[in-house]
Amino acid sequence: MPQFVSIGKIPHPKPSHPRHAHPDTWEIVIYTHGRGIITVGEQPIPFQVGTIVALPPIVPHDERSEDGFTNIFMHCREFARFDGTVPIIQDRADRPYFQVASVLLQECGLRRTQKDPIVERLFGVLMDYLAEWSHRSGTHPLVEALKGKLAERLHDSEFQVGDALNELPASPDHLRKLFREATGRSPVGYLNELRVGEAKRLLRIGGFSVKEVAHRVGVPDPYYFSRLFVKLAGSRPSVYARRA
Repeated sequence: MPQFVSIGKIPHPKPSHPRHAHPDTWEIVIYTHGRGIITVGEQPIPFQVGTIVALPPIVPHDERSEDGFTNIFMHCREFARFDGTVPIIQDRADRPYFQVASVLLQECGLRRTQKDPIVERLFGVLMDYLAEWSHRSGTHPLVEALKGKLAERLHDSEFQVGDALNELPASPDHLRKLFREATGRSPVGYLNELRVGEAKRLLRIGGFSVKEVAHRVGVPDPYYFSRLFVKLAGSRPSVYARRA
């Protein structure tokens, strides 16, 4: 049975967190701001607001985010038997996991002990959410690994999806089939969606020309970028920027 140890948070956005490991506890992280990549061992995993990642003991990990991230992190023991697959779960749209974690963080700030009944009940609710959502989520670990590689390289105009497919321990055709079954789109289509999603974020921030945004999301040809943006976002980048 999982045993609660501690809880804390990164309160202000930071661009990176150095590589480290925890010798005898699991670390369960929920991201509360920003998006980026957490690399667990050698596996890059994309995160956004609401992404929950369970980090096994001993396995080194580090985080980076172009615009900074914040999170709430918990340490516990006996969370799960590690089989090489890092649990990755997404909070629901109404953010119940975040809300309960925030209350637990507040209660522990009142100097409650690990065995305090309120702390134990709140931690138990978080574990129940993870157990339920893990049961429902059956994404193949190779699909998650490929998602991570695509997210990690979305800014690289030299990157080819085939490079990522060849880095994983399965045939490219089999990976494409697994990926389409899990996501409903091809790896190329998923990468394009990531790039347009990042472009939307940059256009909302402002201060960048369409050409600069195209370069930043790995599509250096502004004409092709505009066609791709229209196809996936329904309007030209310049129109989207004005509306945003």
